[in-house]
Amino acid sequence: MRTEILRIGAGSTAAAVLGGASALHALWATGSGWPMTSPDELADLVVGRRPMPSPAACASVAGALAVAAGTTARATYGRPGQLTDRSRAVATIVAAALLARSVGGVVADLAGVVDATPAFRRWNRRLYNPLCLTLAILVAVGRQGRS
Repeated sequence: MRTEILRIGAGSTAAAVLGGASALHALWATGSGWPMTSPDELADLVVGRRPMPSPAACASVAGALAVAAGTTARATYGRPGQLTDRSRAVATIVAAALLARSVGGVVADLAGVVDATPAFRRWNRRLYNPLCLTLAILVAVGRQGRS
């Protein structure tokens, strides 16, 4: 029972954070610079260079994150069956992509192969890489079948 509670908590947390990230990217697709004062400052912080990606690119990322959130939720809560099995397979891909983003971010930073703003490098080390690693683990735990 305790394992099931941890699995559901992990999957729920991952789905909620991915959903929040989706909403944030959707906001950026409207041209908002939040939480900074301008899109250029935001680009320095979240992309590492200017200009900010196009609204279509931000909307695409928002859509992908929304699918990742929904798939993670379905894999976590779904009853056994074909749709849940597919959701678990997709959740595995989501976890792998998040792990690749985290590890790739660390390797690129250590190797100095990415030309990025100091603000991005700082936030990449402190937030983005650890968050992606944590989400990868939470999605992987949440997608496990019921015991």
